Amino acid sequence: MRELSFKLILVSVLSVAAIDVWQRLFYKLGGLPPTNWKLTGRWLLVLLRERIVFNKSLSNTPAVTGEAAAGWVLHYAVGGVYVLVYYVLWKHVSLLTPTLSDGLVFGVISVVVPWFFFMPAMGAGLCARHTPRPLYACSAALATHSVFGMVLGHLLGVLV
Repeated sequence: MRELSFKLILVSVLSVAAIDVWQRLFYKLGGLPPTNWKLTGRWLLVLLRERIVFNKSLSNTPAVTGEAAAGWVLHYAVGGVYVLVYYVLWKHVSLLTPTLSDGLVFGVISVVVPWFFFMPAMGAGLCARHTPRPLYACSAALATHSVFGMVLGHLLGVLV
């Protein structure tokens, strides 16, 4: 059990790190800035303090001490949850296999979380409709989650 836990944590960290690298590369090539984890941390800390889930004025909310660290921790924790979901769907439900193709499918499906929860919760609206370029933001999220899913599927097959 301890060995499995270590492997799943390793898959989680490497898969999330892959999307961090992807976002930096995408920024260099396409100009879309990577996710602002400080703002994500601010959302989390305001949620914990004030119980506001859907914060329409988050970008106007004053900075909160520790928001950058909180954002990065949440980012990697959510990645860990995705790894556990994929693992359960593979080992206990037999719905997925640890492959690039199933990883891609998982990644594409997983993008519903930012489109329909995180973007609205952080004030960007459903599918980022309150941003200057909603289609670009949603496409970037789709690409990022696709990369995450493929790396996740591949690493589960190699390491677990």
